Amino acid sequence: MSAIYQQARPTTFDQVIGQEHVKEVLVASLTRGRVGHAYLFSGPRGVGKTTSARLLAMAVNCEADDVATRPCGTCASCRLVRSNSHPDVIELDAASNNSVDDIREIRDQVRLSAIRGGMRVWVLDEAHMLSKAAANALLKTLEEPPPQLVFILATTEPEKLPPTILSRCQHFRFRRLSEAEIAGKLQQLCARAEVDAEDEALTLVARAADGAMRDAESLLERLLASGKTITQQDAEDALGLPPQTRLQALATALATGDTNLLLGEAAGLYRDGFAPRSLAEQLQQTLRDALYTRVGLGDGFRLELPETDLLRVIHALDDEAERFIRRDDLFSLEVALIKALNALRYNAPSDAVAELSEGRAPKQPAAETGQGPATPPPQPADPRSRTFDPNQSAPPAQNRPAQNTPSPPQRPAPQPQGSWRDVQRQAPSHLKSFLMPAQSQVDGQTIKLHYPQGKKFHLNQLLQREAEFIDLIGAVFGDGYTIEMSLEGSGEVVRKKSLRGLARPR
Repeated sequence: MSAIYQQARPTTFDQVIGQEHVKEVLVASLTRGRVGHAYLFSGPRGVGKTTSARLLAMAVNCEADDVATRPCGTCASCRLVRSNSHPDVIELDAASNNSVDDIREIRDQVRLSAIRGGMRVWVLDEAHMLSKAAANALLKTLEEPPPQLVFILATTEPEKLPPTILSRCQHFRFRRLSEAEIAGKLQQLCARAEVDAEDEALTLVARAADGAMRDAESLLERLLASGKTITQQDAEDALGLPPQTRLQALATALATGDTNLLLGEAAGLYRDGFAPRSLAEQLQQTLRDALYTRVGLGDGFRLELPETDLLRVIHALDDEAERFIRRDDLFSLEVALIKALNALRYNAPSDAVAELSEGRAPKQPAAETGQGPATPPPQPADPRSRTFDPNQSAPPAQNRPAQNTPSPPQRPAPQPQGSWRDVQRQAPSHLKSFLMPAQSQVDGQTIKLHYPQGKKFHLNQLLQREAEFIDLIGAVFGDGYTIEMSLEGSGEVVRKKSLRGLARPR
């Protein structure tokens, strides 16, 4: 028995969900008899590229008298294409037929006449897997194909194809399908299978498919196996997702500042086997749903938080995503939730919360909005401007400053211009990947980086780029700091470097 996504393949263009911008052009060209000789269908997986290629192959060989109804999906030629047994419609996988010899064999075969008297159609899937030599060997055939021949190339990565190939094809870009489009098709499949399904369950499946109809149909097939009504809990269990009710409880605890409920619910979900990183991502999805409801883009989960606070807490959770790369445990989840909670309590962006968590006061604006210029800090009084009060006893001699001896100026302790989070954001990609495993700590005037034992490679790569890294640290933190880099198990600091005089202005 074939899979459900194979059974559900459209047999006419009218049955294709979405992709109207592709369907309209193809149907118009078929109606007017102006079919091209080479097409390129690109887009994400499971959005209808191969299906559209088969429909086009069916249409140019359809036996229906009315051109406007092609493909009919019922004639002998259409049925042969659907069963992948039409002698004039050839489907090849470029991943396993990507050599020059394979393309030369194709060039020899395309010169043959159609067996059934229609048009020959070659569908080359995963076309980006063609080697450079194979792509060059295909050029002449694409540019000057034999009569009654159509080439259709399908790929998820069109940017990997040579420009010479792209210029010889009519390029159609397929888009991801919306959740509503996918859920509607899933509802039709449930009705065909005579199985009831809750709307919330199908919405979850559609969201998990990430715009790919084929993925959604494969997930639905698992849920249809029992023959019972598909509930939201069934969908959550099949997808391995935490229950929506508990995620909404987490979001509500954040919104109300209920730390007890927030940490207790997080610990309960962790004990139930859900990965902290997945919980953080799903919580962001729940908050995103609340944001959509707040701004009028949906009518789902609602939180009594203003739009700015919802943006702030989603931002704070997103900033903690890198934490789970180092440690995907309950503590990391709790820290992420606490920082999100602090972002709401302090009514400050996540950068300011990060500064608070590092023991530094967040930067204050020059003036409060609408309050005029900020009041300057009080200046120390000038000793020469003080008046003498005869009723006041003179200070002891040892406490009086020596005459005509100015006090030496005190060098203020350097204040950091940024935070470690700024370093991670400003680091180029080749440095950022080597900084991720490090555990960072700002201790006074010392910036400490500690690498776990299994991350020695990352530390060595960072040391090879030491000059660039030092410039980055200096630009973010300023002058007067020292960097210490250590490796777990070595028992000593691997490298110690002072930034004095090395920092560049931001």
